[in-house]
Parts: sequence; structure tokens; C-alpha cells
Amino acid sequence: MLFWSCLLSLFLWLRVSQTAAEWSAEMPESVVGLSGSCVVIPCTFSYPADGKTYTEFTGVWYKGYYELTVYHTDTSKISAAFQGRTSLTGDLRQNDCSLKISSLSSSDAGSFMFRIEIKDLDKYTYGKNITSVTVNETTEIPISVEEEVTSVKPVTATCAVYHSCPSNLPRVTWNHNGTHSSRSQPQIPGQLRLTFYTLTFTPSREDHNKDLSCSAAFKGKTVTNYTTLNVKYPPYDVKVVSKPSVKENDSVELTCSSDSNPLPNSYQWFSSNGILLGNEHTHRLERVSRHAEAISCTVINTVGKNSSGPQKINVLYPPYNVNVVTKPSVKENDSVELTCSSNSNPPANSYQWFSSNGTTLAKSPFYKLERVSRHTEAISCTAINTEGKNSSGLQKLNILYPPEIKGESSCQTKILTVCDCIVDSNPPSELKWFGPDSLETFSSTSIKQTESFTIFTLQGWLGFPETVQCFANNTLGNSYITLEAPQNGIMIHISVASVAVVLVCILVYVVRKRWQRSRSFGHSLISYTS
Repeated sequence: MLFWSCLLSLFLWLRVSQTAAEWSAEMPESVVGLSGSCVVIPCTFSYPADGKTYTEFTGVWYKGYYELTVYHTDTSKISAAFQGRTSLTGDLRQNDCSLKISSLSSSDAGSFMFRIEIKDLDKYTYGKNITSVTVNETTEIPISVEEEVTSVKPVTATCAVYHSCPSNLPRVTWNHNGTHSSRSQPQIPGQLRLTFYTLTFTPSREDHNKDLSCSAAFKGKTVTNYTTLNVKYPPYDVKVVSKPSVKENDSVELTCSSDSNPLPNSYQWFSSNGILLGNEHTHRLERVSRHAEAISCTVINTVGKNSSGPQKINVLYPPYNVNVVTKPSVKENDSVELTCSSNSNPPANSYQWFSSNGTTLAKSPFYKLERVSRHTEAISCTAINTEGKNSSGLQKLNILYPPEIKGESSCQTKILTVCDCIVDSNPPSELKWFGPDSLETFSSTSIKQTESFTIFTLQGWLGFPETVQCFANNTLGNSYITLEAPQNGIMIHISVASVAVVLVCILVYVVRKRWQRSRSFGHSLISYTS
């Protein structure tokens, strides 16, 4: 009897144990979700099928110990707090009971258990398989990038994003242009999934000390993290910096300025023709002049080097090379404007005009003369700036006027007859001499030029006409005068005497010839007689 009692007890124990073992489920003890996102509780279950096939399943998830119905195949039975937010991600017929809870909030945290109802078999609550859900309000998204990057060289930054909803990944954005990529690590059941989002970009000097940010937009919230970029770049915006201006003959210190990271470790100063002047951060020029040449500097750091453009020093000096500037020439009785020109730094800010006797005529950069004449006197100007003043020399205007034959023109006779025609004109005139009938022309024997006068001289001997006409002309007009040439008495007497001498010589010659012929005839007669 005892044997059968023991055998019955063993049979019952084996049957209960086998039945209990076949109603089982696998799910993590805990899962973590992000507020506003979703979370999935992985779940598989088994039941004692005994070789039979069952097709109608009802799955139920509870929060707490039957406190709230989180999910039910009949959605009308789901508690209001979870309505529209829960679903099964798998198929109960495939023994997959995984639960997805969307739009997580902190009130969703707690313990969850699963119950299965199988038509024509049984119902079972897996009360020993409890999953605890934790809801995190925020998540960290650390950014990693090299501590120091170099401009123009590509670099990759990584943003690590934890998320809990594999079906609704966060949208990750960067605040910098570049090439994007991502890779996810295998998810540990119940834990947040880690995805690495990378940005490959080429930094520039403008990125130095700027924040590089990565933003992950989850449903309902956005999480952003920053890191500050430390970009190394060669010197740029290199400049020669000095005082705005320096007086001539003073000294001045120049500084080589630039923007670079890291700071410069050496400098070079050069003249405009490339001669090395120094190797310091600053360079001093002694006794600068208006002719000081341009200077440039070069800055060097561990990344590279760059140079400034040639910098001309702003040297202040008083006016020099002062000139009265006007038209090359002006016609008599016209008006003309004069300009006082100079070279100075700063430019002249006041002017003075003076006549040749020192009378002040005007105080402006320009001076206008009305109805100028050949007798207009010379004028000078003075230019003045903050550094001093200087004056031009006296400037005589080039006045153009037609010929005027002076009354001093005349003819005189001594041994020769000499006529002088004195012409005043600008430009100088051409002159022609005419006889009384205006048909016979003569050329000047000599021409002598004075300041504005030209003296044309005509010389003659016997046969010089009693009157000659002097005709002068230039581009502006002409003028003429008739001069009387007195007859030369001495030359007449000399001429008469010369004729008498010639006649006497002819007479002597004729008498002599006749005498020689008569003598020759006498000798011939005597010879014949003999």
C-alpha cells in the first residue's frame, strides 16, 4: 500500500513539474526607455502544446499586479493611460510576446507582466517573469573630436546617441557642413541602444573657438551637446602697424600684427627690394623721410607663414615743388586761370598769391586774371599745410600777341645803307623786305633776338632803293612799315672818281697803242730806203 502511495505521489510530482516547466517566458528583468520616445520589452513564451496546434491567442500585459491593463488583444480593454500607445511587435502564434510602449512618460515606470489566453487550452499569467521599466528624462550625447585640428585638413567628429526606440530613431543634425555617416552597436536586451553618428569636415580658421554641436531630436524633445574646436592655422591678416602718421625726420616703431593659432614664433622684416631688415616682433625706423621706402613683414608659426603687403609710412612734410600751373600760352586780352600746385603731406590747406612787388592778390588754390596783356607782371604763389609753407618762383605768363613794328625802326647811310626793322611779337614774327614797287624782295642780312623784340637788319651799297617796306607777320596777325633810305653822297663821289680813273686809264691805253703803231711804221720806212 505504501508502494502505491509513493508511486502515485511521484506521478503527480512529475506531471506538475512537467506542466509548470512548459508554461514559461523569457524577458529581461529591466528595460530603460527615454521620456517621449518608446521602449520595447523583448518577450518570448512557451506553453504545453502536447503536440497540438492552437491558433487563437489573447495576449495581455499588466502594469503592477493586475493594476492596469497595458495591452490587450481586445483594445477596448486597455486602460485609458495606455490607450493608443501600446502594441505587440511580434506574433503570438510564433511565441513572440514583445511589447512596445510609445510616448513614454515618467508615470509609465514600474513593473510589467504578461498573461496568455489560449483557446481550447488554458490561461496563464507569467507572474514570476516581471520586467521593471525605467524612464529616463534625458540622455547624454557625448561628442568626441581631436583636441587640436588643423585648418584645411579633414577631421572626423563622433556623436554618441543612446536611444530606446529602434523603430523610431532620433534625427541627428550637426551645425557644420560635412559628410555624415552612422553605425549602431548591437543592443543589449533591455538597455539603451548606442548609435555613433559621424561628421567628416574640413575645418577653417573661422571655426577656431567655435562650438561644434550635435542635436538628437526625439519625439517630443531635442537633446544637444557641444564641444569647442581648437583649430590650428597659419598666420593670416598680416599687417604692418604703426602710428597713423609721423613727421619727417622723426623716428617710428613698426609692429608686425597677425592672427594665428598657435601664436607666431618668429618674424622677418623686408625692404621693398627684398633686403632683410630685422627678425623681431617690432622694427624701428630712425629719421624717416618723405622718400622712405615701403616695408613688409612675415609671420611664422608651427603651421606655416604669411606676409603683409608693402606698407608705406605716412610721413608728414611741408609743401615743396610749388609751381604756378596754367595754360602753355594765352592770347592777349583773354582771361586765364592759374593753379597753385605743390607736393605735401598732408595736402596744402591754404594758399596765397603775390604780385612781383609782393602785393597779396588772393588766398585760394586758384587765381583768375582778366584781360591779360603783354605787360602783365610775373606772379608767385605760396602753399601752406600743418607742417609748414613754401613758395614758387615768379611765373611770367606766355602772352600771345600780333606783331608791332616799333617806331625806332629806321634806315641810316654811312659807307653802307643799313635798315633796322624792330618787331615786338609773341610768337616771334617772320619778316620780308620789299622794294618801292613791292615786286622786288630782299632777305635780311642779320636777325637779332632780344626778350620780345626781333631786330631784322638789311644792308646795301649802290643801287639801294630810296624806300623799303618791312612786312612782319605771325599766327596772330601782321604789320608793316615803309622806311626811307637816304642816298649815300660819299659813295656817289667815289663812284664818279672811279669812272674818271677808268676813263683816264682807257685814254692812256689808246694813246699808247697809237704811239707804238706809229713808231713801228717809221722803222719800216727807213729800212726800205736803205
